[in-house]
Amino acid sequence: MATKREKQKRLTTLRPHPVRDQVVDVMRSYGKPISPTQISRITGGTLGSVAYHVRTLSAAGVIELADEGRVRGAVEHLYALVRDDAPLVDPVGNLLSICGALTVPAPDGGYPVPVSLDEPARADLRAILARVGPEVREIAAAATRRAA
Repeated sequence: MATKREKQKRLTTLRPHPVRDQVVDVMRSYGKPISPTQISRITGGTLGSVAYHVRTLSAAGVIELADEGRVRGAVEHLYALVRDDAPLVDPVGNLLSICGALTVPAPDGGYPVPVSLDEPARADLRAILARVGPEVREIAAAATRRAA
């Protein structure tokens, strides 16, 4: 069992990964303990990959083992989200990526340079995300309802 200090250290070194993002999103949406097998069925990822990322998130203290049960002779582990605020993804960085704004033309006309955001720019971009987030979630929910 990792100590609180070890978990905090692991959390600070946890790099963004799409599968971890999906795991956390599924757990946030479901709101109850869920197994890696169930998560892999929902996301379409392989059980091995999902289980690996679940262990990584557990070691970092983002999720924790909530329950165990027997399923067809095997032990099923159910995990619950405990750190919904964990800095797994930089939404501002994702927005820059989606909009093709990770680099900008160099002032001297040379090679593009990486974007360097100051705090006012980050605040402006977070405000955009806050405005558009609910609309994006509603469009996604409506599309899912239509598909069902």
